[in-house]
Amino acid sequence: MNTGNQKRSLWKMTEIAGMAVSIPFTILVGPFIGYFIGMYLKDKIGMHRYVMYTSVIIGVVVSIINTVLIIKMMLRISKERSGKGI
Repeated sequence: MNTGNQKRSLWKMTEIAGMAVSIPFTILVGPFIGYFIGMYLKDKIGMHRYVMYTSVIIGVVVSIINTVLIIKMMLRISKERSGKGI
C-alpha cells in the first residue's frame, strides 16, 4: 500500500517539475510569436510598424497570464499532494 502512495507522490512531483520547466518557454514564446505576427503584418500587408510593437506587447501579456495559470496549477497539485498546500 505504501508503494502506491509513493508512486502517486512521485508522479505528482514529476508533474510539478514538468510544469516548472515549461515556464521559461512560455515566457519566451509569447513575445516571439507576437514579433513574427507583427513583422508579417508590417511587411506583407503593409501595416504600420506600431502593429509589430502592439503584437509583441500582447504576446508579453499572454505569456504572463499563462505563467500565472501554470503556477496556479502547480499550487493546486501541491495542495492535493500534501492535503494542506505549501
